Amino acid sequence: MNRITDINSIDFPVRLDSVFIRNSKKRKYKEAIGFKAVTGKTDGREKIFSLVTDNYSLITNKQALELGRKIFREYFSKESEINLSVFNVTFPETRSFCNIDLMNNLYSFNVWEKEVYIPFMRITNSYNRTKALKFEIGFSRKWCDNGVIFEKETVSLNYIHYKKPVSEIMKDFKPGEKIDKLRILEEKFTQLMIKLREEKIDRKYFVPLTAKIFELKFKIESDNRKLREREIKRMNEFVNYCEKLGNKYSYLLGNSAYAVFNVATELANNRDFVKSHRYNDYQTKAGKWLKAFVNRKENNSLEEYLKDYKYLINFN
Repeated sequence: MNRITDINSIDFPVRLDSVFIRNSKKRKYKEAIGFKAVTGKTDGREKIFSLVTDNYSLITNKQALELGRKIFREYFSKESEINLSVFNVTFPETRSFCNIDLMNNLYSFNVWEKEVYIPFMRITNSYNRTKALKFEIGFSRKWCDNGVIFEKETVSLNYIHYKKPVSEIMKDFKPGEKIDKLRILEEKFTQLMIKLREEKIDRKYFVPLTAKIFELKFKIESDNRKLREREIKRMNEFVNYCEKLGNKYSYLLGNSAYAVFNVATELANNRDFVKSHRYNDYQTKAGKWLKAFVNRKENNSLEEYLKDYKYLINFN
């Protein structure tokens, strides 16, 4: 994946403007009391992102980034060296929201032997009211960009822009509660990784498992011929790419659930399959699957677990 580490793409002028309503009879405009428009200028063009009430607190992407830096530093308050940098930035073409990943370049941990992971914080902010300002912890494999949002509940701040200005947000944050939280998360993550490595998975299940992780459906039996042909093509592309990744990770990591996990997280990084604005959703699904799969009932066989994806078993 070609990562974007420069925030200039999301650091553009944005403001709250008054809203005016036109009186069709008098052909005059009257200000709409109690409402504002979130507007910005991207690529040389003025855009209207959303209509909000006048108690809305506008938080820019740059402000969200600086707030994220302050919060993430609390997770490393016992470390002597902290060097936070932007690891990745994703956003849709409209620039209406973004995800910013922060990473401490001087910190990593081993899940076993040479398998090294780096924690990161994902900052989410939006101008179109679709996403609240929030901060989540994830882990990324050091030797590649394979990442996963592991704990959505880690940081209690989930700021909806309607409470107070950004200067007041840190007052809600209790640093003492976060100092050891990262270590606890690392231990939980490591234990889950070990369990994935210990669970052997037949190579034929790699593709259907990956599809289940991301809840992918292929309408290959649709009555609509054009849709059916399009879905068959999409499925073939997915299967072929998963097989390629499956061969790679089966060789590197063995036929295990951990290998499947890496197939899924690398696929999430491929922009031919996952658009930039869906990147966070896919990594979050991988994190949810990780915990659910390890903790599934013992009597739940893999065949039963994959009953809705049987058509992808031994597809090739």
